[in-house]
Amino acid sequence: MPNDRGNFEVVELSMLKKHMFFPLSGLGNFTAQTVLYPFVLLRTRLQLQEGAQVYRGLVHAISSVVKEEGFRGLYSGYLIRSLHIFSGTIYVSTYEVARQACTVFPALSPVHRSFVGGAVASCVAQSFFVPIDVISQHLMVVNRNRVHAAMVSNFDSIKKRNPNLSFNSNHFHPLTPVQLTQKEMSSNWGRLRGVIRYIKQTHGLQGFYKGYVISMCTFVPSSALWWSFYDKFCSLIHFISKKIWVEPIQDSIVLSSNNESSPVPRLIIQLISAPLAGVSSAIIVNPLDVARVRMQ
Repeated sequence: MPNDRGNFEVVELSMLKKHMFFPLSGLGNFTAQTVLYPFVLLRTRLQLQEGAQVYRGLVHAISSVVKEEGFRGLYSGYLIRSLHIFSGTIYVSTYEVARQACTVFPALSPVHRSFVGGAVASCVAQSFFVPIDVISQHLMVVNRNRVHAAMVSNFDSIKKRNPNLSFNSNHFHPLTPVQLTQKEMSSNWGRLRGVIRYIKQTHGLQGFYKGYVISMCTFVPSSALWWSFYDKFCSLIHFISKKIWVEPIQDSIVLSSNNESSPVPRLIIQLISAPLAGVSSAIIVNPLDVARVRMQ
């Protein structure tokens, strides 16, 4: 039986058509990853800056990447990151199962169940997420090393013609210690193999789980907070919409007083609640996320 959160119906796992839900959730995850990936790449590069800045902000980062690496530079490392479609399906499945399991505890509110479900799902998913994140984060910034080397080389040739020029190499500080051969840098598969080779040779197999603990400390609370905030915002928006539109109409006896329908479509409420939940959870966990990216 669906739960009631201020008359906003919760869709439970038992209410879903599993043969449609899991493929569609995977497709939705893939679509979101594709659309948002450039912003993930830019965020990673901005977080990795130390000392003299390579990028002055988001707009400068976008223009610099497109100018120096082409539009495809915004999708550096996307190939390995797309594997999140499988780990994302595991995450959503675990969340739904964990949330459903919490129904045996009547004292837990829907928001509490969402909090627990989000935390459990993230715990399980991190075993799949972390190796993908470690590799993809290096791939996101490894092209910047090629640009850095080209800039230094070009300046050296220019300085021979004009010895009075000065150069601060920190202005083009590499964002990753990974050094790939020219052959490896020539293709996406080459860069992928080169990064995997570097991590394995430098850190061993445990290198693929570098930052695992900080990832758990970042994503478990982030996931738990996102789902609980999402539930809260859905209920709040539903409640406010009824207060603004439905109740005045009921007072005028146009509708019966027991009408509980929302004037705002369910999908609209969810589309508004999801980004609000994302912003709210990001504000809380962003410091940990910066530390995670630098550790990995």
